Amino acid sequence: YIVDLVVVGSTAVCPDTGARVGKGEGFAELEWGILSLQQNLIANTTLVVTTVHDEQVVTMPQANLTKHDVPVDIIVTPTRIIRVPNRKPKPSGVFWDLLSPQKLAQIRVLRQLKSDIEKETGETLPNGPDEVLPPTAKRNKKKRKGQNKQDRKGGKQPEK
Repeated sequence: YIVDLVVVGSTAVCPDTGARVGKGEGFAELEWGILSLQQNLIANTTLVVTTVHDEQVVTMPQANLTKHDVPVDIIVTPTRIIRVPNRKPKPSGVFWDLLSPQKLAQIRVLRQLKSDIEKETGETLPNGPDEVLPPTAKRNKKKRKGQNKQDRKGGKQPEK
């Protein structure tokens, strides 16, 4: 499959360059990187769209952007649609040198992808710098009422 359109969340977005600020964890960029690395999107032709309130459209200095940031092509607000005229180039692939060992440890698909590439190429890919990750939400592993283990895994519902 090929992804033609990606919708990303933004806290703020620049109408001149398409630069955006997300939640600060880089997950949109990681998903973009994985899809482009696996050739499920073409970085220079896949449209990137965000929806924000008018107050979230702000001018941003381009110097603050990093090589993995994914700029947007189209900004949709309640009052207008902005096509970004001077969008900076979109990245392609995963920037392993920016991905901390801590984040890599939390994302199984990235660990597997990195392992596969290293086996295929015979080379060790770089790691990014260490980081302290924010706490994650605790998940209640209790069985929900009326639901067995098979139900939670997407299996068939029991017949009544």
